[in-house]
Amino acid sequence: MSWEGPQHQRNVSRLRTAGEGGGRLPDRQQRPSASVVMIEVAIIGLGPWGLCVLERIVDRVQETGALVRAHVVDPGVLGGGVYALDQPDFLVLNNPCGQLSLSAAVTDPESSYAVSLYEWVTSRGYRWVGDECRQTTEGRPIEPTDYLPRRLMGEYLTWFFDTMVAEAPAKLDVVRHPTLAVDILPVVGGRERVVLESGQSLIVDHVVLTSGHTFNEEDPDEREGLRFLRPYPVQYFTETVSPGDRIAVSGMGLVAFDIIAALTTGRGGSFEAEGEDGAGLRYLPSGQEPTLELYSRSGIPPSAKSATGIDATGDYMPVVCTRDALSAITHRPDGSRRQADFRSDLLPLLTAEMQVRFYVHSAFLSDGEDAAKAVRRRLEAAWSAGTFDETVGALAECHGVFDPALLLDGAVGGDLAGADDYEQRVRAALETDLRDAEAPGGSPTKAAQEVTRILRDDIRAVVEFGGLSLESYVDFQSKLRPKLTRFDAGPPPMRIQQLIALMDAGVVRIRLGPNPAVRKGEDGRPRLDSTALAEPVSVPVDAVVRGHLDLPSLTRSASTLLKRLYFTGRLTQLSYHGTDVGSVAISEDFHPFDVHGRLQPHISVLGVLTEGTRYFTHYLPSPRSRLRAVLDAQATVESVIT
Repeated sequence: MSWEGPQHQRNVSRLRTAGEGGGRLPDRQQRPSASVVMIEVAIIGLGPWGLCVLERIVDRVQETGALVRAHVVDPGVLGGGVYALDQPDFLVLNNPCGQLSLSAAVTDPESSYAVSLYEWVTSRGYRWVGDECRQTTEGRPIEPTDYLPRRLMGEYLTWFFDTMVAEAPAKLDVVRHPTLAVDILPVVGGRERVVLESGQSLIVDHVVLTSGHTFNEEDPDEREGLRFLRPYPVQYFTETVSPGDRIAVSGMGLVAFDIIAALTTGRGGSFEAEGEDGAGLRYLPSGQEPTLELYSRSGIPPSAKSATGIDATGDYMPVVCTRDALSAITHRPDGSRRQADFRSDLLPLLTAEMQVRFYVHSAFLSDGEDAAKAVRRRLEAAWSAGTFDETVGALAECHGVFDPALLLDGAVGGDLAGADDYEQRVRAALETDLRDAEAPGGSPTKAAQEVTRILRDDIRAVVEFGGLSLESYVDFQSKLRPKLTRFDAGPPPMRIQQLIALMDAGVVRIRLGPNPAVRKGEDGRPRLDSTALAEPVSVPVDAVVRGHLDLPSLTRSASTLLKRLYFTGRLTQLSYHGTDVGSVAISEDFHPFDVHGRLQPHISVLGVLTEGTRYFTHYLPSPRSRLRAVLDAQATVESVIT
């Protein structure tokens, strides 16, 4: 099977850019026949979520033979932003390339775009040459477990789009609009008018809003003279951060690692292997780096993904978090829906399932598959009999004590004496986590952590669409969700290894403890004061970089479109009995509610914008490992193209 498709710079046979062919935007009068009804859909935002919707439209047109025109509204090129084609190779994806595929038609041998990212990069001749991926016969081959440069995902996105459109059925017309949408207005007859920044408009039957990550306006306290820097694009730091500056980074997640890479490797620094087996790393500074002060609200250090993955097939069947157990949380005996309390209803089940995974995998590593099955049966029986804790205690004598609560809390501990004590605990936790992540066959601890990923859809079934009480929702979003996401969306192991090396080199400091206060010092510079250390520390810095992406906020959005839709009342916030909580209010079939509580049936909202109403939307849709997004896109498309 050949995967060589159209190059991303060439014209695609069934793709038109708005204005081609007479300069008019498509309208009803341009349809092929008055007797044939053409369905027109606008996709606003062509990142991975928007592309997923378009792929499902192609599939639906092939299946139904419907006449469809898909308008794609996005000001940038495919791969722009997070997957920009011109970004450096040290900005890498957060998932192994073998897990990622944009095509849901993975079983269709006739579709030349039903190709995973790994298959695509290897077919194009990419190989590793040092820390860069190049099209060459030199270097080492790319493996499915490799974390590739994000620019390659941008190239793959572009190739996938071009190839898919070129092979699309004749009854599908795809029109690109390289501009912004600035408003969506209802039209008599149940259609929608998408107003473009150019002043032109599209009249369509349905709008799918997949705008992805959008910045929020600055917080009020950020307008009082403090210097806060946004994380992207990282090239921005060339002008704003000088060598020797002291820069605070607010966050220890994936965005923070991009910032660290840009200000170290991106400044000419490098890593070299050290130690007897070459497994360690040493950082060689270039002299162009700033000093980085990392901190976060929780103070919990990051946790890496397993280098090998422990449930790669997705075959794990829960012992504790069964369908019946979850149904008992979300529904009353009469079948009516009830609001749950995550901490008291679901968290005990999740931590028990983590214990099951830990001890089953421990038995597998020490004594093989039969022993693992026996431990699983033993724990399953103990849960049913109400003797689970006693059985776990007995297993701990053989396989060691495992405390899921301590794991969730980050293993740093309380009663922090001072900056050095906290930093030493963080470094020790990072070293332990790295050993677990790199353990052959996966460590029992990493097996336990994977419960939050394996049961992600089950968690969604409990928390989404107002499934939690107001008190539990606030608790979940502010305290529990970050802990779960730390396992779900941890960095590649190499990032933890690099972080340890940077700490050893003194380039990165993590000494402020949890939730330091940020204020303007007497000299006008930002100053960070510890709030959880017995011996306080205060650190002046030249700037603070927001090392995390904001959750979407309709009230603070910097997006012209979202601000307009909120101002006119077409979108409104998720509300708990009159208390607004920030996320967009949508129905369970993804239609937004307006300010009066009326459903907007000709608009669908998918992806990151719904985070808060929904759970864990900031990921690459992929039928191989993240099927929920594909199913949501499919349901949306099927409701429009019947």
